[in-house]
Amino acid sequence: MIKSADLRNKFYKNYFINQVSRLGGKDIHKKLNEDHLQLKNEIIPLLPANKNIRILDIGCGYGGLLLLLQQSGYKNTEGIDISEEQVKIAKELGLKNIKQTDMVAYLESNNDKFDVIIGIDIIEHFNKPELISLLEKIKRSLKTKSEIQNQESKVENGGMAIFRTPNTDAPFGSTYYFGDYTHESFLNYSSAEQLFLSLGYQQVRILPSYIRVKGLIKNLIRSFLWFFVVLACKIVLFASGKGTKTVLLTPNLIILAHSV
Repeated sequence: MIKSADLRNKFYKNYFINQVSRLGGKDIHKKLNEDHLQLKNEIIPLLPANKNIRILDIGCGYGGLLLLLQQSGYKNTEGIDISEEQVKIAKELGLKNIKQTDMVAYLESNNDKFDVIIGIDIIEHFNKPELISLLEKIKRSLKTKSEIQNQESKVENGGMAIFRTPNTDAPFGSTYYFGDYTHESFLNYSSAEQLFLSLGYQQVRILPSYIRVKGLIKNLIRSFLWFFVVLACKIVLFASGKGTKTVLLTPNLIILAHSV
């Protein structure tokens, strides 16, 4: 019987060529530009203003976010990823503070504390028991409020964890959460909030992801159409007796949570 860890090892060995570049194109610099535009709108605005904070990117892939963090002035960044292929690409792009390792093993053995831990498109790759264990380890690896109280930071309630994950409430959501065979856990607004609150995270916020398509005119048309898509979905929810306060419709969710 194949275990989840063995399955991940099989798929992650050549994850960039078989999944990342297959969907995003093989030109790494074009991929970087696309990813940076997305992350500039989704992740960077959530970070503390203090550029000296310590940030860990788990499942950092080929290092797109790490490069953007450095370009944005953050000085103490590091990343880990299980894929030898992706870490090799990251180092070819000039990243140095990155290592190939299993994130669970790393968090278990590492006694360092971080101001911010980020996981982009990562938590969906774990089954429920594994995900609970991982999030508990991440929480323990975040600085407490007392440990960061003297820093010039927006972090007011302990260290900050930020995740992006597919949203099961999105129209045609299966194209996102079933678009990768290694996906195992699926969340919407309500279940994401429940998960993080149950694990003791504080100030949990579930935010919509950034949506765009290439081309100014195409994106204007997309924005216009999206208004009616959202309206139609809200009408369906209303007709079925479900409120819309805790429903987001964007392809991904952005989860922001603090340690104690």
